[in-house]
Amino acid sequence: MSVIANLKEALNGESNAKRKYELFAERAMEENHPHIAHVFKAVAFAESIHIKNHLRALNVIMNTESDLNDIVEVDVEELRGKIRETKLNLMDALEGELYETKKMYKSFEKNARKEKQDVAELSFNLARQAEKVHASIFSDLIKSLEKNREIESQKIYVCTICGNVEFNDPPARCPVCDHSEKFFEEL
Repeated sequence: MSVIANLKEALNGESNAKRKYELFAERAMEENHPHIAHVFKAVAFAESIHIKNHLRALNVIMNTESDLNDIVEVDVEELRGKIRETKLNLMDALEGELYETKKMYKSFEKNARKEKQDVAELSFNLARQAEKVHASIFSDLIKSLEKNREIESQKIYVCTICGNVEFNDPPARCPVCDHSEKFFEEL
């Protein structure tokens, strides 16, 4: 598969994940899990950063200005049909993030490297590294729910360069992309 096809697949996947996480946030609020809802919203925002980066890479490679709506298809009603209780939504989210880190982005990076498309390789790598963080966060939340531990609200910061998610305070340097704390946005 070409790097352009990989970018389009990533754009579609990230766009669907973003919308699904927004819906999961609504369900978490309905079930009185405000911190989990906040996390879903933060990760949805992070996915929008991956979308922006992938679209920029696609535009550089194709030397054009692509319209995201011509590439992506999000069936909100289909996504609504996948919403369940919050713990199951977290498990669904974890599964998606692990797929992206262990399979999808790893193969997309390798393909971009082979085709010497550095901008795509960087975009895929940043997304993959941030998705590892998202997976860890979802895994921790699942464990907390399973052990009936109270989940306390925390400030959440998202790196606007790579989509990394941090709690309480932004780090001096992003551990994913090495940009300074000024690139973190509090959600």
